[in-house]
Amino acid sequence: MPRCPRCGAEVGPDNVYCSQCGNTLLKICYHCGSKIPLNANFCNNCGTRYEKFEPKFDYKIPVPVEEGNTLTDMRDEQRYNTVKIGNQVWLAENFRFKMPNSYIYGANENLLDIYGRLYTWESACKCAPPGWHLATRRDFNELGLYCKSLNLKGRVGTMLKSSSDVWKTQGVFGPGVPGTDDVGFAAKPFGSRTSAGVFNYMGSFAYFWCADEENESRAYYRHLSYFTGAFQELSSKKDCAFSVRLVKNP
Repeated sequence: MPRCPRCGAEVGPDNVYCSQCGNTLLKICYHCGSKIPLNANFCNNCGTRYEKFEPKFDYKIPVPVEEGNTLTDMRDEQRYNTVKIGNQVWLAENFRFKMPNSYIYGANENLLDIYGRLYTWESACKCAPPGWHLATRRDFNELGLYCKSLNLKGRVGTMLKSSSDVWKTQGVFGPGVPGTDDVGFAAKPFGSRTSAGVFNYMGSFAYFWCADEENESRAYYRHLSYFTGAFQELSSKKDCAFSVRLVKNP
């Protein structure tokens, strides 16, 4: 089974893109140099049989299409809203690109368009299309400082939470603190998936991976809750699965 040279994932004979990192996967005809799909048995250009093909991989991931305040990931043609917050451009919704070690809460496909997918830290670090990246601690810090600079009444977490009714209004920790979505970040409480595969806290908490490691087994994330206006930085095991927000490269 061939492997993607960029991330090392095994790729099947029918793959056009690496499901782990999105690379375009091709073979090259030994005789004429034509690019051949991995599942081809012969070269359409010169007729050379499969045995003489040499595996080769095109490192270029399709560039996303940006139009106005939208981004289309050409790997799967998923379209996202974007928002400019201060000097940063963020996805205004959670990422949905399907790859290994990414999950839909409870395997309920009806939740995908609203909440996106949950990713382990390793998969979160590899999921972004060209020109974008998984938010770093520094990115989130800049976002928080910009929110504070607006001098509005709410705390940063309140300003980032969506103003929709997806957040709990009452729970075991008391009454909810409604979101005001002042900057268009529109955070939704998609909960998480534990390292044991258990889905938790939909409606109560939002977890967003940071691209920064704490150590070999843990990485940082940002946390929002239904009952406070805090926007906390914490850390977790890398094999937990959280939501992903991408930021446009400077």
